[in-house]
Amino acid sequence: MKKFNKFWMASLILCLVVGIFLPSSALAQENNQANTSYTQYEQYIREGILGEDVSYDEWKNLVESSQKLEDILSNSTDFYEVYSSDATMARASFTPKKGDVIITNGTSSAGILGHAGIATSSGYVFHIAGPGYHPGYIAFSSWHNNYTNKNRSSWTKVYRHNSSMVANAAANWAVNTYSGSNAEYKITGNLASTDVTYCSKLVWQAYYYGPSSHQVNGPTIGYRLPYDLPDTIHSLSYKHTY
Repeated sequence: MKKFNKFWMASLILCLVVGIFLPSSALAQENNQANTSYTQYEQYIREGILGEDVSYDEWKNLVESSQKLEDILSNSTDFYEVYSSDATMARASFTPKKGDVIITNGTSSAGILGHAGIATSSGYVFHIAGPGYHPGYIAFSSWHNNYTNKNRSSWTKVYRHNSSMVANAAANWAVNTYSGSNAEYKITGNLASTDVTYCSKLVWQAYYYGPSSHQVNGPTIGYRLPYDLPDTIHSLSYKHTY
């Protein structure tokens, strides 16, 4: 009888342990799964987040590709989690530079997954935050508060071009073109336009139009994803993960 009771006691403890950890894991997986229903697509069209030139199949493929790319970046060997009470110290050990490409997964999806910006100095990033916003600056401290520290699975990665001259030209183009503009957030297949833009398009354009020669893969028709920028922009190398 004692052996029988011990068996059930051990089983109960195991169930409690699984019950504590499984819900949070399952919730994390659920949160990573974006809604790709046609109803969601129609809502984005109505809200102006997606341009009418974006088909449902195109948008669905973009979201699914983003999820796969996020997994690759999150599980890559360069990933180093610093979400902790020591995060401030970890940030102080690295200094961003002008032209650095900044990518985070600490956002909710609004048309596509992830978020990107381009550093204009060691303290500021130039980006477009999302629907209802125009392009502008955000301090790195605010960026981390908004994105990097969202939860334990959130990160911000920094990629740097091997030429500071190219990087400076890209950052200057982004600021000169979009600072103070009325460009609205919208995802379209036109990568050349500047009246509407989205985060990864803005960064891609900066490296396409800013330097004396294009530093990104073309053409100017299609879509650019935040998580794809390290491969789309030439001569970028990983530098740091917050």
